[in-house]
This record gives sequence, structure tokens and C-alpha cells, in this order.
Amino acid sequence: MEYQYSGSCHCQKVQFQFTGPLEMEVIRCHCSICKMKQNHHVLIQDSKFKMLTSMEELSLYTFNTKQAKHYFCKTCGVQSFFYPRFNPNMIAVTIYCVQLPSNAKLTYVTQGLEQSIKESIKQ
Repeated sequence: MEYQYSGSCHCQKVQFQFTGPLEMEVIRCHCSICKMKQNHHVLIQDSKFKMLTSMEELSLYTFNTKQAKHYFCKTCGVQSFFYPRFNPNMIAVTIYCVQLPSNAKLTYVTQGLEQSIKESIKQ
């Protein structure tokens, strides 16, 4: 069963909706940028995601391969979502920016921890 989720940045100038299941896997990513931001996100097919406000409210940040597209609200600085490097047909939505129904079931998984540990050992 699909549910209609709504979300926004802190100041609500960036608003969006997406459809997804009530049971979702939340990724605790340990890539260089997500680790610094403590970004926990769910992956949504881009066809199920809809911006309710203009992309003009967003600032874009890319780095390294420039494949991932990190969008931030120009006013409050919150990253509500981004397009991940490994799958450009998906959108990674920051779970803390989503209004969750009381019956949502979230399972947290860690991604990229092995690579993060390897990089720490090298230092």
C-alpha cells in the first residue's frame, strides 16, 4: 500500500510530496558528506517525487565526480533531498524533513560504514 508523504525544509520555502510504502528503509550513510551532515534518508523513485515549490528556492552543491546533486534551501540551508551518485533515477529524501504518519515503520540501515572504516584506518 502506497502512502502520500509531505515534507519541507525548516523554513518551509521548499516543499515536496512523494508516494511510498508505510514501511521504509532509512539509510544512515557514511559517505564523506552524509557523515558530516548526519544525513539519514530514504530512497524514492524520481517518478514518485513531486516538488510543490519552485527549484529557484534551492542552491545546488556538487563535488568530486559531480554525479550527486545536493540541493539546499537558499533561506534556511536545510538539505531536504538529493540525487545520489549511484542511482540518478532515485531521490534521497532526508527522513527528518518528512511528516510521518503514526503507523509508519522505519528500519535503519547503515550504508558505507565499511568504506568509512577503511578510510579511518588509512589516516
